[in-house]
Amino acid sequence: MDPVTHAASGAVAMLALPHRPATRWAVPLAALAAAAPDVDVLLAHTPLQFLLLHRGLTHSLFFAPVLGLALTLLARPLWKTATPGHWRPAPVWLFMTCMVLLHIWLDCITTYGTMIFVPFSHLRVRLNAVFIIDLLLTLPLLLALWRWRDRWWRMLLALVWLFVYPLAGLSLNSWHTAQVEDLLAAQGKTVRQVTVLPDAFAPFFWRVLYEEESPQGMLVHLRGLDALGRFRTAESVSPAASPRLLDALARQSVAARAFFDFAILPVVRPVPPAELPTSPEAVGTAPVRLMIYDLRFGSSLGWVREIMNHRPNADIPFKYLAEVDCVRRAALSADAEMCAAPHLLRERLRFSDSRQDSLWRAPRRPGPAPWPLWLVGLY
Repeated sequence: MDPVTHAASGAVAMLALPHRPATRWAVPLAALAAAAPDVDVLLAHTPLQFLLLHRGLTHSLFFAPVLGLALTLLARPLWKTATPGHWRPAPVWLFMTCMVLLHIWLDCITTYGTMIFVPFSHLRVRLNAVFIIDLLLTLPLLLALWRWRDRWWRMLLALVWLFVYPLAGLSLNSWHTAQVEDLLAAQGKTVRQVTVLPDAFAPFFWRVLYEEESPQGMLVHLRGLDALGRFRTAESVSPAASPRLLDALARQSVAARAFFDFAILPVVRPVPPAELPTSPEAVGTAPVRLMIYDLRFGSSLGWVREIMNHRPNADIPFKYLAEVDCVRRAALSADAEMCAAPHLLRERLRFSDSRQDSLWRAPRRPGPAPWPLWLVGLY
């Protein structure tokens, strides 16, 4: 979720309390607490660190009380005895922890994926209920902050909206998924996985990804849906990244394993000419170079795509590029069976929006992680 929504949610939560410390710092501190878990981006200096740290430890349910304690120490105006109506430290800690949990909730309802069970699991929770920037979620909060700051019960309604609206989106997602599955089954298609994603201005627009088995191999289909779950755009088809290929690369690279855990129904393409390595080839024969990414970050609305194309460094937001040597090489086919027993020579992670780029380099081989790197997933 975007920083504006996070900060606004904290401000609304503080103003929804009928009794709060009478200090001008109360609302800014609440907004800061609700946005605080995203401090993890300041610790990520490489694409791999960005994958493993962002929405990781600082977004963990188990770490939330610790982060809440740190925020309590920073929020001294709320528990300072000189502040009229001051809280005791324990209620401040409880409020700050709740703000961290509110942040985690707002991240979980998007499509990115949040590792809320770190350090016990690096499973990414993505509920696919709202778009990454959802004006129908954010504008009511901003309106409440503008018009009803002194009416706590109206602010409470705005706070409830942070749960009612995403839950409605989650219900619609489940309904659309069932509809699409029934429709594809009626068409006689052999579909492995159906994933419905919120589009801009969901719940009115949605996108669906599904993987289909075809004579050419596995294909990933992408189509837009309307509010009633009907297809509203022509489908685009991309070759699916073969599970065998993904598994072979993941066994040879920490970065590949982290990226494939992050991706949803990854697809494969040849590396664009502009991103080919400029250094000499690592083997005598020409290696195969491929680009793996997923289709979740986008829109089926033309005008939204036009806006997204004008963002700085507009490109596929997250992609993994690999240079492999093959025991047996074949032309790029729909099922992405690039070669048998691929040997990973070089790789590259490129995240355009965050300007993270590892450039072409030898892979870091998986191995046991030393403490405390295992705690945050840096292995």
